[in-house]
Amino acid sequence: MSKFFSFNAAEPDLVDRRKAARDLCASISHGLADRASLYRDLFGSVGEGFEQWGGIFCEFGWNIKIGDNVFINANGVFLDAFDINIGNHVFIGPNVGIYTSNHAKDLEQRRNYMEWGAPVTLEDDVWIGGGAIILPGVTIGKGSIVGAGAVVAKSVPACSKVLGARSQVYPLVMEI
Repeated sequence: MSKFFSFNAAEPDLVDRRKAARDLCASISHGLADRASLYRDLFGSVGEGFEQWGGIFCEFGWNIKIGDNVFINANGVFLDAFDINIGNHVFIGPNVGIYTSNHAKDLEQRRNYMEWGAPVTLEDDVWIGGGAIILPGVTIGKGSIVGAGAVVAKSVPACSKVLGARSQVYPLVMEI
């Protein structure tokens, strides 16, 4: 059984929540109101001692659960079609992307706004360096460090380091 799930991103309730999240993120990013109140409206839950600097973008917001004493630097992108669970004492650098979903590979499914994904978990005491990208279904184990610019496609055991961006190119096979 796969740990990934599919959904239709064009469902009206999802479109409405995306619009609401976009407005909340804009208010947070531009400092237009009390941030603590905006965080409560945007996120599924927020722990004590949460701090976030600069701009932020969430797809829905409601699927993001933030532990205690978490710091998120500027320009984070959180595509939370599925849960993003952030443990306690987690530091997230600037320009980090945490993605729980991806577009379908099949052309017809993609045209019909089908997406797939899985939750992402950052356990306690994790540090994510600037510009890192965490892909769907990944768990970063307790105490681990993800270096700046890393692309993490597989789960990381506790007390580990992930460094560098390792990409491979595969041919895209399409039937049109």
